Amino acid sequence: MVSKRKLSKPDASGESCKTDVPKTKKSRISDKEKASAHGGVENEGVFEELLRTSGIVLKAGEGQNEIAVDQMAFQKKLCLTLEKHPTYPGVVKQFISGLESHIKDRNQFKNCLLPCTPIRTEGSRTLVHSYCESLIKLLLGIKILQPAVITLLLEKIPEFFFDT
Repeated sequence: MVSKRKLSKPDASGESCKTDVPKTKKSRISDKEKASAHGGVENEGVFEELLRTSGIVLKAGEGQNEIAVDQMAFQKKLCLTLEKHPTYPGVVKQFISGLESHIKDRNQFKNCLLPCTPIRTEGSRTLVHSYCESLIKLLLGIKILQPAVITLLLEKIPEFFFDT
């Protein structure tokens, strides 16, 4: 019986048995295919995609944003996803620009300031608490996003100075 360790050693011709395995990973599904598979919009940006994969569902109009996971789990997953992204420092800027374009609409900005509503699945207990923080507060809890979110909010405040 031949042990598995001997199989990975070079054979008599000097070539390794592992050369048959491709060294590159298979390409991922294109963004358009991902969006259509999830019933989303094809022009989904980095901001929307990362929030969706981390557990937040953005709502347009009067509905509050929904959270499908525990708040800490959301923050941890989003932080790890950002840090492990292939374009790491740049993806944070893309994420913030996506947030900025998302909150240009007053209703969407209001939704981001309102507490997220937990998604309840039928017949199953969820780890999501009955009260959840707002999307903005959750993003402020992520260290790598905090300075950019603060700057964005401070730039947004003057728009509301003369509202009655």
